[in-house]
Amino acid sequence: MARRRRVTFESSGSSESDSDPDFSAASSRKASPIPPVENSSPSIEPLKGTKRKRRLSDHDNDEKTKGLKRLQSQKSDVNEDNEAPSHPEQPRDPGETHITGMQQVIIAAIRATDLTLGLRRIPAGFHVVVEADGAEFQTSNKSAHVDQAVVEWNEPILLPCEPSSIVRVSVYASFELSPMLGHGEVLRTFEFSIQELLGRSEHSIIFQPKHEEVVSPCTSLFMTLEQRLSDENDVAVLCPLTTLVSDHSRALLLRTDAGHGLLARYRRTQNRSDLDQSINEFECALDLCPIDHPYRPAALFNLATAKFLSCQVDGRYLDLDIPISLYQDALDLRPTSNPDRPVTQLYLAISLLSRFAKRGFQTDAEAAEELLSEVLDVYHADSHIHRAALLAIETFTLHLAGSSVGNDLVQEQPTASMLRLSPSQLANLAVWCLRRDDSPALDEVISLHYDALRYYNAMHASRGPLLGNLGAMIYTRFQRRGNEEDLDQAIAIHTEGLTLHPVGHPDRCKSLNSFTALLSTRFDLRGNAEDLDQAIAFGREALALCPVGHTDRSGTLHNLADALSTRFDHRGGAEDLDQAIAFGREALSLRLDGRKDRSVSLNHLAVQLSIRFDRRGNAGDLDETIALHTEALALRPVGHTGRAQSLIKLAIQLTTRFDHRGNVEDLDQAIALHTEGLTLHPVGHRYRYKSLTSLADLLSTLFHHQGNVEDIDQAIAFGREALALCPDGHTDRSETLYILANVFFVQYQGRGDAEDLDQAIALDREALALRPVGHPDRSKLLNNLAVRLSARFDHRGNADDVDETISLHMEALALHPVGHRGRFTSLINLANQLFSRFSLRGNVEDLDQSIVLETETLALRPVGHPDRSMSLNNLANSLSTRRVHRDSAEGLDQVIALHREALALRPVGHPDRPSSLNNLAKELSIRFDYLGNKEDFIESRESLHCALTLLTQHDPRRVIVHDSLATIYLSFHRSGLEGTGPDEDADSLNAAMHHLKTAADTVSGGLLNRLQSGLRWVRHAAEYRHGTELDAYATSMQLMDAYMSTTASVSSRHSAMKNFPGTLAVDAASCALRSGDVRRAVELLEQGRTLIWTQMARLRTPLDSLQTHGDHAVALLQRFRDLSSLLDKPPVSHADDTQSVDAEAAATQYRRLVGDWNGVVEEIRRVEGFSRFLLPPLFADLQEAAHDGPIIVLVASRSSCNAIIIPYRQPPTSIQLPTDLEKLASLMLAFHDANGKDASPKGNQIALIKALRKLWDDVVCPVVKNLGGFAPRGSRIWWCPTLLFNFLPLHAAGEYRTNGESLSQQYISSYTPSLTALIRARKSHDMCPSVSFAAIGQNCPAGHSSTLDGVEPELEAVRRLLPPPPTVSFTKITSVDATKSRALSALRDNTWLHFSCHGTQKFTDPFNSAFLMRDQPLTLFDITQMDISRHQFAFLSACETAVGDPTTPDEVIHLAAGLQFAGVKSVIGTLWKVNDWTVQRLVEAFYKKLCGDGKMNSKRAARALHQAVHSLARDKDMPLDQRIVFMHVGV
Repeated sequence: MARRRRVTFESSGSSESDSDPDFSAASSRKASPIPPVENSSPSIEPLKGTKRKRRLSDHDNDEKTKGLKRLQSQKSDVNEDNEAPSHPEQPRDPGETHITGMQQVIIAAIRATDLTLGLRRIPAGFHVVVEADGAEFQTSNKSAHVDQAVVEWNEPILLPCEPSSIVRVSVYASFELSPMLGHGEVLRTFEFSIQELLGRSEHSIIFQPKHEEVVSPCTSLFMTLEQRLSDENDVAVLCPLTTLVSDHSRALLLRTDAGHGLLARYRRTQNRSDLDQSINEFECALDLCPIDHPYRPAALFNLATAKFLSCQVDGRYLDLDIPISLYQDALDLRPTSNPDRPVTQLYLAISLLSRFAKRGFQTDAEAAEELLSEVLDVYHADSHIHRAALLAIETFTLHLAGSSVGNDLVQEQPTASMLRLSPSQLANLAVWCLRRDDSPALDEVISLHYDALRYYNAMHASRGPLLGNLGAMIYTRFQRRGNEEDLDQAIAIHTEGLTLHPVGHPDRCKSLNSFTALLSTRFDLRGNAEDLDQAIAFGREALALCPVGHTDRSGTLHNLADALSTRFDHRGGAEDLDQAIAFGREALSLRLDGRKDRSVSLNHLAVQLSIRFDRRGNAGDLDETIALHTEALALRPVGHTGRAQSLIKLAIQLTTRFDHRGNVEDLDQAIALHTEGLTLHPVGHRYRYKSLTSLADLLSTLFHHQGNVEDIDQAIAFGREALALCPDGHTDRSETLYILANVFFVQYQGRGDAEDLDQAIALDREALALRPVGHPDRSKLLNNLAVRLSARFDHRGNADDVDETISLHMEALALHPVGHRGRFTSLINLANQLFSRFSLRGNVEDLDQSIVLETETLALRPVGHPDRSMSLNNLANSLSTRRVHRDSAEGLDQVIALHREALALRPVGHPDRPSSLNNLAKELSIRFDYLGNKEDFIESRESLHCALTLLTQHDPRRVIVHDSLATIYLSFHRSGLEGTGPDEDADSLNAAMHHLKTAADTVSGGLLNRLQSGLRWVRHAAEYRHGTELDAYATSMQLMDAYMSTTASVSSRHSAMKNFPGTLAVDAASCALRSGDVRRAVELLEQGRTLIWTQMARLRTPLDSLQTHGDHAVALLQRFRDLSSLLDKPPVSHADDTQSVDAEAAATQYRRLVGDWNGVVEEIRRVEGFSRFLLPPLFADLQEAAHDGPIIVLVASRSSCNAIIIPYRQPPTSIQLPTDLEKLASLMLAFHDANGKDASPKGNQIALIKALRKLWDDVVCPVVKNLGGFAPRGSRIWWCPTLLFNFLPLHAAGEYRTNGESLSQQYISSYTPSLTALIRARKSHDMCPSVSFAAIGQNCPAGHSSTLDGVEPELEAVRRLLPPPPTVSFTKITSVDATKSRALSALRDNTWLHFSCHGTQKFTDPFNSAFLMRDQPLTLFDITQMDISRHQFAFLSACETAVGDPTTPDEVIHLAAGLQFAGVKSVIGTLWKVNDWTVQRLVEAFYKKLCGDGKMNSKRAARALHQAVHSLARDKDMPLDQRIVFMHVGV
């Protein structure tokens, strides 16, 4: 007997269950007002119909998985369709698979299932090809009906007997029945050995769908095998071997099969080249078929099909004549008896209808109708061809009726199948698609649903469920991509679905619920109030259809509650929110303990309570929200699929409570929850990036509040990892960029490094680019980028940033039309930025527009709205500013009325009541100034005192209130009413000074606010010559020093300096001089000048010396800077019910920060060498600068100009100079105009000489007359100029007449930016026996067309005049070698330097002043970053190397000073431009004097320069301005 064995191969798409939650709410730290609500989206409805189910045991599932893994590990060949053949593999049973004697192996029967699943073309039939040992066997070609799941071939096929022989089984769809040209389109290929085949048991193997397909045909293949003895006389039943064909025929078959393969691949991948190649292959095949060839009809048909598709893809409907002609030719060759005639008629009819739709030829319609009628007469109603003909007729009828469908009449969609799936199959695919984030799959399943809807008309029972599923998938696509057209389409589809479920229909409730969710979403997007009202109406109707006891009542309650809470958020109607919460509580009560969906109700109610807390600030609501989320988390233990979502929601609410109460335990717990969430998403998990972004956000918050650098570093690391997991094209890359930008922005706020701000802006720009116009998140990203640009404007003052900020806010406002719930926020943001630009440029149009916007915001906050007081306050402030700008009392009463209304809305206990009291008091004070009404003064004063009583001792706003009290007392003092009443304070001026001093001393107020109060104290104390004036100066300069020390970058410090008075230090010194305290004047000058250099040196020197004191000392300095930044943050606002608890918590936190800050400073001062850390230098220390000669400090202030002579170990002397600021400004201008004028060899430069004489008479001569007792003639003196004195050539002053006096005849002049700088330069270092000298010259730098011809001769002269080795080790770098990097290397490796090149001074950004090299400038900032503390000397033979910024002259920021501050002991620089043809002579004279005796000593540089200039005095070819251009700085 023959042994039979059935072998099964099953191919299907794997079913995945995705249990991970939607983490969209976790992408930001705070919960949105309307977070995503579970089960509120349109749902997938199960379709009615029969489903084929196959029961699998656990063992079956395991085997399926194992089989899949084995298949994936096999190596395989690739067929002509680029598909890997399947390799079933099972454990072998040697006893069963051994073939003995003359046994034969026969395939007795083959059965295939689901052959039409996912096909894009209508097949004529199906067949199987078996290949083995070079032979090929082919079954007959069988057709299949629509409902026919299985096609069976009972045709025995003889296989080889050798166990190792390889057998390939391929299933094909053919497109003709007879004669059949080629194989057609391959559906599935399996490959195995005879031994594997016989050893196989009935175990299923899972195969994935084909590349980029959702479904694939031929899900299962069953083969029945027999083993027979060869002597059994039944060989005749075997199929004969395929007849060998000629080379010509083989070429025809290969071309045709290649065309089918390419066409099939195009339909899957949409690669246009595949379609073009397919057409080419079919054209070649047709060329091989002459007129009478039997395969010509098939070749014509194949080419026509490919051409027709090409016309549709390209929209070339004029070319439809070509495929129509080809179809007609094929039809003419297929007579009535030909089995392939109907399918040819069908395709010809479809192409004719397509041409009719585009051109309107009636003859096409008539011909198509006739052809389709014939097809319907011939084919059975269950055939695919019959169904396709019906679909074509139905579509044609819709077109004639004017339906929009006719515009794309029977056009074949690239992703659509002409072979419809069953309703149950479509439902399964819809569920499968919604569980995956697979965009192509979603598009394909949507297309399949559209195809099915064309078939199932309005009367069909399956149409309603299909519409529901289609609407849900389109809505999902909208959620993933943000295309508003998808949302509109989903609503339109659900509208039709609702009409199919009229009143009384059992599914009407479901349709209403879907509508509620969709309309609510569209309202969120566009703000159309009609959508929201209609959503609520539908929700109420749905609830009415779900009475108590109805299974859907709880879900309906959830949806209605969400819509009501949204309307509350939009309109502020408290009844909506309260009703939403009531519905949420009822829904929760319907889901008792033990129900699986109780956690869902807990989450829904928690969301509503969270919204109410956000609006009303009731602490009980927030606590209940957290309790509900905690219970929900307990219902989802470790291992529960929803635990990650519950962890996130609870973490968000804990973060919110931290924001309101400041309890760090809440923040720590939130971080712990997110950390657990991260463990649930290990490396490789698709949602890991969301946990990483949540942690990054929270850790940055923790850094913001505690200043722990490790937290922000970890936050950035998490953010970067998350971004790496969201590459270009990822749906959440924009959100991840947004979070990382926030982290960098927080780091910028904490550390002040502008690079962090730039990085945040770059990330924001990329995030915005990924949210194009129309995306629902675009407005949020527009706002974020605008906030960062506004911060950068505040930091750098670049007007372009504020302009772009306004443009961004304008675009965001345009996305929030009237009625949109986001409009209020956009109005506020735009109004604030317009106000800022007005403050910058004074354009009153900006201020007027700001007021218009704020007026609209007030209208959006009617009486009773919780935010109305804020809008009143903003509008009042803007109106007040406009009144001040116009210098008019007009509108003052309106401003006061607005502030009174705002105050009434902020009763005792409201956190903003002190602010409202202060605002009202300020306006009353202004009205008092205008009208002199004493009642306004009294009310203003009492309001401010009341505000003080409401503020805790550590509230930062106390500074503002004290400042306002000072203002009202000053107004009263100026009014002349002082002392007119028995209850009045007779000394209002003293009271004003007291409040200004208190404001400046309030540590909790923040350094900037305190500094501004201190400067007001200075201004008014100086105005009235009050006794506290000197204290005011000392306090303000100390605050200035502390404030500047918290700014990280030198460029930002320089920008910040421009915001404060540039004369503060000199005015303070003048005040001290007026009181006769010269020593104090010197201390104040040193304290208030060269802050940037001093702080750089202060931080650099400790960092060097702290290395010897251990890591603890280094950590102390970093901790100090972090805490200083934290103390400068604004206070957190608290709602009514949380005032007592939250304010105390905030005060406790702030006290701790202040205590920590003071503690760190005290600890640093206990470190050896740091006892004076952050304390001003004392005169006794500063006097050390005069060790080698007296220092002359020139003080230029508004009140007087003085010279202070500081000798060594003798009392200082002050001399009042016969000049003032106005004269000095004129003199500075005179030097500027005289420079270079009449500078030819024969020119006498009269203007320059007149200016030098004026300088001698007004400044230098009075000093020289008083130097006799401190410095002998011919000795050295040092000038330390301030303010305008910095720009005068003091060393060259003289009478410049016969026998006239001059400074250079009596003393050798040097300069120093500050006394501290000179002291630091005098610190001795071990001298190297050999001097390393680098001469750096660049005659043609980048960007300069002119060449400095004297550079090479100058450097050669330097080399020639220096002592030879080993005294000097000389290096010369010039021309192409003189690049920035080479210059930096030379600067680092050599202690003596000579620069000969172009120099440039950048007044707007002096740290970018530079020596110009071949490729890039060598900037002052580059130099400051180097350690050149052991360098001895630098000669700067370049233009303007000792000229500072006129806007901040006392910062002395130029190349010469920078080199000295960086560590070079002795520097020679230039005051203005130098001439290439004269400088070489001075350089030669200088080096002869410096090292003519063969010795190198940097202390001789000043004397050498002095002697060199004198030696050239009689040189008629040397203009005076070039002879005096060089100056010496340092020791």
